[in-house]
Amino acid sequence: MKSTNDGDKDKEKEKLAERSADAQRRWKNAQAGVRSIVSEMKRVTWPSRDEWVSATMLTVGLVVIVALWTSLISAIAGKIFGTQ
Repeated sequence: MKSTNDGDKDKEKEKLAERSADAQRRWKNAQAGVRSIVSEMKRVTWPSRDEWVSATMLTVGLVVIVALWTSLISAIAGKIFGTQ
């Protein structure tokens, strides 16, 4: 006959085994995820330096245009509603 102490120890061992199995499962999933990312990154066609520069210039230009447009609209609205 097992005492209640032995039953508690068995439950603790089962919980420890479950946690260990869960940790191993999470580790394997993480490894598989990293492998998938590495595999996908190898398939990416990276832009050339010229493409990077032109895309960056386009982005900066559009940001400046939107900032000027927003300032203009704000100034016009301020004059119309008398807040400036």
